[in-house]
Amino acid sequence: MDKTCFFFRSSYLITLALTTSCGLRQLPPPIGNNMSFPGAIVADTTSSFLLLNTSANDDYSDGSIHRYAVDIFGNISLSSVFSVKSHGTELTTSSDGKLVALSFDDSKSDTELQFLNYSNSAFPLISQSITLPSTGGKQTIKRLGTFTRTADANNYYVYGTIITSANLDGTFANIPPRTFLTKVKKDFSSAPQLLFILSYGLNDPLSLVKQSTASDSLKSSISIPYTFGFEAPTYDSTHDLFIAFPTGTMGNLAGSSINSFPVLPEPLSYFGNSNYTQCTTIRCPDFRAVSLAAVLLTNIDANKTINESTFFVPLGWNQNGIPYAAKSNGIDIVASNINLKEDDIKSFSFQNRFWSSYWANSVNAGTSAATCYPSTATITGNQYGTITDNSLFVVKNGTNATINKSDNSSSGKTGYGGEIFLINGLDVLNANINSINTARNAASNLNTNDFSSLAPYQLIDPYNTVTNLNANWLLGSASGTPKNAGPLTFYMYSRTSNIDLFKNINSAVPKMSVLNFGGSTCRPYWYRMTANVSTWGLDSSWLGNNFKTITPSNTFPGTTNDPTAPDYYSFPSASGAQLCTDVSFVSGTPKVFCVNFLTSEITKYNVSSTNSVFTPF
Repeated sequence: MDKTCFFFRSSYLITLALTTSCGLRQLPPPIGNNMSFPGAIVADTTSSFLLLNTSANDDYSDGSIHRYAVDIFGNISLSSVFSVKSHGTELTTSSDGKLVALSFDDSKSDTELQFLNYSNSAFPLISQSITLPSTGGKQTIKRLGTFTRTADANNYYVYGTIITSANLDGTFANIPPRTFLTKVKKDFSSAPQLLFILSYGLNDPLSLVKQSTASDSLKSSISIPYTFGFEAPTYDSTHDLFIAFPTGTMGNLAGSSINSFPVLPEPLSYFGNSNYTQCTTIRCPDFRAVSLAAVLLTNIDANKTINESTFFVPLGWNQNGIPYAAKSNGIDIVASNINLKEDDIKSFSFQNRFWSSYWANSVNAGTSAATCYPSTATITGNQYGTITDNSLFVVKNGTNATINKSDNSSSGKTGYGGEIFLINGLDVLNANINSINTARNAASNLNTNDFSSLAPYQLIDPYNTVTNLNANWLLGSASGTPKNAGPLTFYMYSRTSNIDLFKNINSAVPKMSVLNFGGSTCRPYWYRMTANVSTWGLDSSWLGNNFKTITPSNTFPGTTNDPTAPDYYSFPSASGAQLCTDVSFVSGTPKVFCVNFLTSEITKYNVSSTNSVFTPF
């Protein structure tokens, strides 16, 4: 036999043997109509919702977005399937259903956000994408959301929070979450634009400026001794404010601890404007790390930087969620009571870390009903008990106090985090911002590259602002003075402590929404998951809301709902975290649809405006 022929024949036989044995691994098939680890669910119209299949176990070569049609009876049917890259982690849709944004988990080498054209939902297109900057760790994007603006008819706005985890070698373990905002043309005619990133000390583009006196006060060679970011974003369309919540500081000098630097003043004295000197170019505590951030988007439109457009409201309350200048168990939460031994006083602290937030009148693509809550000015008489278009919900991540009351003893009061707060007074905040913004525009010696110079034009507190705003603030319920400490009123809407189910577990609320029953009858709802320090558990979750009223009490003065008595419905299966959305095929008759991450089961629920139990059907 010819040696050349023998060689090729032998090679062929070896290759065939390897191919037909385990020598070559067969590529996984396309996902097609199959479901594989659903990662997100969101309504895109009043008669349909989208379901993201992540294929996170790599059984398939791709992931998918399933679109389910909903009929008048709540029956669902698969209407279309769109192939996307595997390992998707979250998606969101515009209020008109024509834009879908998709993010991916941290197995990817870059942090990509895709924008899909769903103008023709039967044949969607991957139109554009943007890659967000990396700080060195493994990154994913959570808390995705979209909005449109009255002032800008040509663009969608898409936001989210970049979550960073450590590399396999343990590096970049202490990177705080960072919230961003992008702009996407409705006709996809030009590339998406990154508008800003709410972060400090991480070399992000379009981020917050340096605080020059921090390193000087430490006589340190470290130029950025600490880092912080923002999370739990939402958008207030009434006042055109983009809002996010603080992470606290970490990194560099702080190591892995939170808020060990910069040194902040004693919080009661700070809010009481006693024994404290305002920010100067010699020493200016960086209150941004413990403040609600409100970005005035009209300033961004006018080509102002993020530092000329963002205003900060320092956050502080005690273990019961009672803010400064209010009463807690009959005790005035004011600086003059600073030496009292009661926990209501001792537990008062600056606040950071939050799961999610939701402006009360956010547009919901799943409902055609009119706006939920009325446009009612916030006054002292309704600051605690009324939800209006000047309200937003935010979910706390971690305890509400500096002392540890999260335990199973009879004194445990703060829960394990996950308490839901209602914040009122966005109209008062907006009036303050407009006043400060006018003064900033007139300033001639302002250094916009240094927070210590910007602070009087950014911080909204009892003494740092350039104009006296106290007369415009809401009065607190305390009898001491001052009677207020800022433009916003915080109070606990629903708490996890005092409820047996949650006494031994840590829980998270990744998403909130509002059920619209028409006729200005609306009910907030949420789904709660088991959670540990940085990730959500996959063993149990619950639907929840709060319809219970409260009689006047010393603990929660002025409230109309009872935060200690939320209703919840435990899902039939506790084998996987449930993700939920709502669709109202018939206006005023919302139905809730949830999918189990592990079993891929879709469960349907009815809920009425008078009965808070979610009933499967």
